[in-house]
Amino acid sequence: MVDRIGEQLGAYMVLAHVADGSMGSVYEARHRETGERVAVKVLHSEVARDPIAVQRFGREYETAKSLRHGHIVEARDFGQTVGGAQFMTMEFLEGEELSLLVEREGPMRPARAVRVVCQIALALHHAHDHGVIHRDLKPDNIFVCAGTDGDEIRILDFGSVKLQAASAPKLTALGTTLGSPYYMSPEQATGKLDLDSRTDVFALAAIMHEVATGQVAFPGENVAAILMKIVGEEPPPVSASNPSYPWSFDDVVKKGLSKDKVRRFGSAIDLAEAMLRALDLDSTVERWASTPASEIERALERAPEAPVVESIPPFAYPSSIPVAPPRLGNRTATMAIGFAFAAALVAGLWLILL
Repeated sequence: MVDRIGEQLGAYMVLAHVADGSMGSVYEARHRETGERVAVKVLHSEVARDPIAVQRFGREYETAKSLRHGHIVEARDFGQTVGGAQFMTMEFLEGEELSLLVEREGPMRPARAVRVVCQIALALHHAHDHGVIHRDLKPDNIFVCAGTDGDEIRILDFGSVKLQAASAPKLTALGTTLGSPYYMSPEQATGKLDLDSRTDVFALAAIMHEVATGQVAFPGENVAAILMKIVGEEPPPVSASNPSYPWSFDDVVKKGLSKDKVRRFGSAIDLAEAMLRALDLDSTVERWASTPASEIERALERAPEAPVVESIPPFAYPSSIPVAPPRLGNRTATMAIGFAFAAALVAGLWLILL
């Protein structure tokens, strides 16, 4: 890794190394005239030799620059180092990736998840309205900053975006999948090229599952195992591991993770609105995205709880009230009694033979 501390990159002086990624390194820098604090992302030298990677880096900058939204990282400048490596500057964010937050703190409380999911949904909706599909949405690309009212989200890394305009250049080889395996939609996992905004809806639903449970929706020991689960299996219900979330929340996540994109929510906003209804929260996604976490907590406490149906232990029905076992139709009940009688008869014969 090149030591760039003290290096002049355009109008910016590099002050400190912040992080490393697969594409490049991120540094803290300041504008030499205004003193503005920025983040600078510089391509790794080996990555800079790949023309497709260079084009994607340029697309990341251009996309972020065009998508001016409060929950999408703001891009500032683009340039080249003395050695020819490309760099771009962005707003400097203080916080951490959503992946690190969940790894450290575990499952989120519903009130916190509501604010986070609503902010992500608004950012995705804005991008989709501008013909941009992220295609690599994951907790690593969601930055969480601490605001006065709660978490403030920024979506990062638009290097894998798909531009829906017919004239947009194609930077993906035929049959190549893009995205992180845990959050790939089934159509990505099978190498299909007709990706649309519902690919990002799938990823957001997978993130919802993860923030609520602390576990990825589709775990696996390798990429192949993960993709097989994405294509052919369903994740366990959220409420099974975190009772703070009602079964209605499970239904929302399940629909968002539908294998057939036609059965998913049509947009990220639709997904977020369904989540709010599942939690008995009125009003719009915009409102809850900016509502203080403490107020969301109080609203959830006031929301009516889903009715709890108490199960009756088998064969414990009151003798004075003839009640059939729950969820058994007449034919099913008759078959069950017959099987029980046959089992008792076999057991009796076995005892006699002994």
